[in-house]
Amino acid sequence: MGTFMQNKYTTKQVADIVGVDKSTLLRWIRQGKIKDVSLRDGRNWRVWLQEDVEEVKFYHDKIHQLTLNLGGEAGEAGAGNGIDKKPEDEN
Repeated sequence: MGTFMQNKYTTKQVADIVGVDKSTLLRWIRQGKIKDVSLRDGRNWRVWLQEDVEEVKFYHDKIHQLTLNLGGEAGEAGAGNGIDKKPEDEN
């Protein structure tokens, strides 16, 4: 019978992988934005599996994309794209 070894991570490691602070990760859990892990070690510390890390990456990428979209739209208005120009200014 073969043993399947799965990568396990600490909260700090997951935060580093995703590119956020550990406190951000814990806040997302408290706010219900990501689900808490189901596995704990003997000290009752979170043990993150690869599937947990993928969920956090997905959430991070989703909110990062929203931020980029909002920033892009706000940055485009009046940024030399002709929106604020009057027709007579074009000549």
